[in-house]
Formats: sequence, C-alpha cells, structure tokens
Amino acid sequence: MKLSPRQTLTGAAAVVLLASAAACSSSGSSSPSGTGISSSFGVNATGTVQFWARSVSKTLAQKLVSEFNASHKNLQVKLTLTSINDDVTSLATSIRAGDPPDVVGLNDIDVPTFTHEGAFMNLTPYISKLPYKSALSPGHVGLATYNGAEYGVPYWADLSVLWYNKTLFKQAGLNPDDPPTTYAQILSDAQAINKLGNGVSGFTFAGDCQGCLGFTVQPGIWADGSYLTSGGIGNQTASITGNQPLVQALTLYRNIWTQHLVPDNDRTDNGTTWGQDFAAGKIGIMPGGYGQVVNLVKPSQLGSEFMDTPLPGSNGGYSTFDGGDDFVIPSAAKNPSGAWEFIQWVLQTQQQVQYPALGATPIRTDVLTPSFSATNPEDAVALKALAKGYAPVTLVYDQMFNQAGGPWFQMFTTAVYDGNMSLALQQGQSGLANLLKQASQ
Repeated sequence: MKLSPRQTLTGAAAVVLLASAAACSSSGSSSPSGTGISSSFGVNATGTVQFWARSVSKTLAQKLVSEFNASHKNLQVKLTLTSINDDVTSLATSIRAGDPPDVVGLNDIDVPTFTHEGAFMNLTPYISKLPYKSALSPGHVGLATYNGAEYGVPYWADLSVLWYNKTLFKQAGLNPDDPPTTYAQILSDAQAINKLGNGVSGFTFAGDCQGCLGFTVQPGIWADGSYLTSGGIGNQTASITGNQPLVQALTLYRNIWTQHLVPDNDRTDNGTTWGQDFAAGKIGIMPGGYGQVVNLVKPSQLGSEFMDTPLPGSNGGYSTFDGGDDFVIPSAAKNPSGAWEFIQWVLQTQQQVQYPALGATPIRTDVLTPSFSATNPEDAVALKALAKGYAPVTLVYDQMFNQAGGPWFQMFTTAVYDGNMSLALQQGQSGLANLLKQASQ
C-alpha cells in the first residue's frame, strides 16, 4: 500500500499491457500450475533468482537478501529496487516482453490486476503445504486469490493503527493506559487534548491525501462489519447507499473538522508531511501506519511518549488495512523453484521476527508470542490487528481510492468539508458503481 499521492499504471492500462503477454506466457516444467505438486519445487534450487522489490521496502529487502545469500552458496538472489511510481508499469512491460523477474514484491493492492490476466503462477498446492498457512495475513492472501486459486503469499505488512501521545494524554487529564476504543472516545479525547492550546491539536489527518484517508478511515468501517463493495471480481457492486458504518465514520471526521480539533492545514496535507506534527509532540491522536511513526521518532520515544492501539470501529471492535506487499512469481520466471525456496525462507520465523527493527510488520500471526510482544510492543499492536485485517479486492482500487478526482475522495470532501452527507453518499454510490461496471466489461 502506498500512502502518499502517486502516479501509477492502473486498471485498464495494465490490462492492455498484460493482455498480449497472458496468451503466450509459460510456467515452464517446474511450474506449480494445475493441481499437481512437485516434491523438488523450491527445494535445493540452484542458480540465480532475480528479485524485484519496491524501494519502499529497501531496508527490509536488502537485509533479507544479504542473509539469504550468505547461507545459500548454490542459490543467490539478485535484488533490483523498483520505483513506487512505476513499479507496476515496469513489471507489466517485462511480462509482455517475456523477460520478467523470478519473484516480485508487489504492492498487494495491485496483485488482482495481474492475476486476472493470468500473469502469475498458481501456487495453491505449495501454499497449502505450508504448516503455518492459517497464520498468514488474510488481507494479503485475499488479494492474491482469484477464482479460488492462490497466486501469491504475503511478503511484508504495512498496517494502519491509531497512534496517540501519552504525554499529552496525561496533561489533558486522560488515562494514557486507556486509549480510544470507540469513535465517541476518539472525539472526547481529542476535545480534551485540544483544550491544552499552545499549538497542540487533539487529532490530525492528511486531508488532501486520498490514499492516506483510504488507509486510515476504511478500517473503522470494516470493524463494524461493513464494506464499500461486495461480490467478486467481474461481479462487484457498490455498497454505499444505506451504509451506516460509512456514515458514522464520515460523521466522526466531520465533527473533528468542524470542531477545529485538527490543524487548519490538515485540509491541504497531501501526505508529504503527514505525521511530522505528531512526531513533534503537537498532536494527541493520529491514525496512520506502524512503520510511518517508527521512522519519524527516536526509538526512546516509543512506548514512553508515543504508543499505538488498534483502529477502532464506532462502538468497539477493530480492524486494519492490510497494506504492504505480496510475493508473486511471474508465469514466465526462469527460476521459479529458486524463487519459491527464497520465499519460504523469508516466511520462516527467524526472518519474520527481524521485521520490526527494519520498519515493517511480520505477516504471520503466530509470530505474536509473549517474547515478541515484550521486545516489540508497538509492532505487537499492529500484528494483533493482522488477524482482523482486510484489503479491498478489486481491479480499480487506485481509481476509486487513490486519485484526487476519484469517488472516495469526492465523497469524503463533500461529507466532511461541505457537510452534505446525502450528496456525498450519492456521489460515492454512483462513482464506485461506474468504475466497477467499467472493470467488469
């Protein structure tokens, strides 16, 4: 999941690039396509594995590749970092040319576009053999599943949580050990902190960052058991009209905005400076990513001044946006067996427990042991939410949620800034419905 504005190849454009490649792509003799399974696939592979990872996971990818290569003299991984602005374009172009990498760390939201076109290997029989399959991030797995088959596994998680400033909670007379678990508590805690004055605000959000808002607002809706779309790819419909959890989420942000509980410049924050005021100690509550704040503050401030808690629904419950990347193996990969061996190694517990120090969250819920929680209390919060995480599976996520003129942001703006909930829901319903209809044609 990319949180700040981006320019990327999406939807129909990616399909155009991939369509010609799909017919001629081949999985090779060692492919796990179909229902058969080779006992030698992913075991004692040799040669070189070409691994493309998004630059946003640079630190994690470099550490994993270095350690793998040091322990596998007969199989070496060559890392190529791709720009977050054109990673989808580069991959689609390589697939069309018949020369893709062996394994890709792909933004999980973009995976359905490729699986829909048959660009990746069907890994179902191999994933089924993983003893920890049930512990894998459900949102990541869902995005890699198409027509009942699984074409990828989680690589790393970028999860949304609710950060809060314990120092400001104390100063406002609030209990720092009792973070918000409902919308009402978010609002009342933000009101109390806002009264401190001296440049302190109770809440903050990136009000002009479409992806940031999708990443942080939607989980509260999911926590209430509701979603903005329904149905599988090719048969999806919009679920905006009459969606009360959506109305409650937009109403919360409307109240926060009209009560001036956020800095005035939040409305024009496009994500490039998102979180900096929170890290400076000027904000009481901020929904955001785990790695986002970890990368902005000093390690000594985590737990003592800044702490996170799951993103709540309106009246309790919680969820998280399962952002991050999935591992996928292109159908025309030259060393798919080596790629699968590398993937399995990365998914092992001894690699997963390194993730927090590298700014990421593991993708296995069974890593959440007392020892892990004691060592990584902030990331343990995110990992706990992983079991209830979700991410929308659609071919048009970017058009719906990441674009300035998209229906999600139009709906948010009309409801939160303009105060016209009825019109906002109409815009959201028609906008999402039109995009989903186009995607199904």
